[in-house]
Amino acid sequence: MGIMITGGTGFLGSYLTRYLVREKGIAGKELVLFDRYPNRDRLGEVAGDVVMLTGDITEPSEIAAAMKTYSIDQVFHLAAILGDPAAAQVVSYMKVMCDGTLNVFEASRIFGVKRVVYASSVAVYGRASFRGKSTTDELDEDDPPAPGTFYGICKLYSENLAALYGRRFGLETVGLRPTSVFGLGRGARGSYASGLLPPQEVHYMVLPELAALGQTVEMPPDDTESDWIYAADAADAWYRAMTTPKPARRVYNLAAERRRMADVTDHLRRLLPDARITISERRVQTTPNMSVTNLKKDLGFQPRYTMESGMTDYLNRVRKAAGLPAVSG
Repeated sequence: MGIMITGGTGFLGSYLTRYLVREKGIAGKELVLFDRYPNRDRLGEVAGDVVMLTGDITEPSEIAAAMKTYSIDQVFHLAAILGDPAAAQVVSYMKVMCDGTLNVFEASRIFGVKRVVYASSVAVYGRASFRGKSTTDELDEDDPPAPGTFYGICKLYSENLAALYGRRFGLETVGLRPTSVFGLGRGARGSYASGLLPPQEVHYMVLPELAALGQTVEMPPDDTESDWIYAADAADAWYRAMTTPKPARRVYNLAAERRRMADVTDHLRRLLPDARITISERRVQTTPNMSVTNLKKDLGFQPRYTMESGMTDYLNRVRKAAGLPAVSG
């Protein structure tokens, strides 16, 4: 039997792959990465321990062939396009985000997959989710979703589709709603969720990466607050969502801790004393505050990284790839 990760060499997928190989001993033909643009470099030393398939989730026959060939019985569906599309790209975007997810669920139904764990998002919440609450309150999974973006709408579609496949066909699914996830590869996906993404002209690299590589960065205001989680902790949460017997919920919020931007900036300055780091006065919009009580209670999740230890590990991965010495702090 095998495990498939769609988007397996992407940002979240690569962290999950390394986690499964290094910490759970899952390798060889048991772990199949299904990716439209496979990137071996992102997997580092575990690249030779997995099966990498070039495949497109918008093509049902390609998903079906992979599941049949490798007897897939568990699927992590992480393939997605982060952020909203340009006006001219809406149709192709929806094909990946919505049709692609449908194809994964349908193939999983046909081939008897035991469980699909998929990435939803904090983006399913919107300002209307705070009905009767302050925007500083925490949102839990029972608060009404009210997405205001194409991305959020597509993620809510995934949740509704998963619920329908469960009711109609008995397909087991668990969705996780990540907040601001940071780590190597995040910049390539182009997220503005935490306020840490600079303009497109600097190639979508997140600000800590740029600082680690010696470039000048301007951090968001010190009092900017956001939920954070390091991608290595997110990998542990994906695994728990797959292996916990009979979870009480179909969808869980995913975050580790809430921190002020001042903490991030101070830690970067400790790690990189020679870095040119300034602070902007321009306000940024961050993700809603989320409660993760259910995630901890039902799945037993406890973050292993703080923002500081996760940021240190992240930046050392960046510096190692660039041939620079490690930092500590």
